[in-house]
Amino acid sequence: MSGIKVVDLSEAEIYEESALISRRVVRKVHGAEGASLNVATLHEGYDDPAVTYPDHDEFIHILSGTIEFTVDGKTQTLGASKSIYIPRGETYGYKVTEGPNELVVVFTPAKF
Repeated sequence: MSGIKVVDLSEAEIYEESALISRRVVRKVHGAEGASLNVATLHEGYDDPAVTYPDHDEFIHILSGTIEFTVDGKTQTLGASKSIYIPRGETYGYKVTEGPNELVVVFTPAKF
């Protein structure tokens, strides 16, 4: 029997705060231990100056919006079609300057 899963966005586990919606699409419950896939919307003004995932590598692909991405005190402006790889344990700042900021995010190993 194949371990392949097809998951619709409507089946996502939703995590929501005032400035963000995270749709946790492919998760551990699907048998995905190696990676999890999220589709997120961050609203203009979202600002997290110190993000760190000590146990997960993170891959971000920006679909829309503009952000200020800060690493080691250096800020760069990024927008649609940019991808970011963040190794586990690295700290970065993420601020949405033009939203909504639509993202596809993958964590390895699976975070959710």
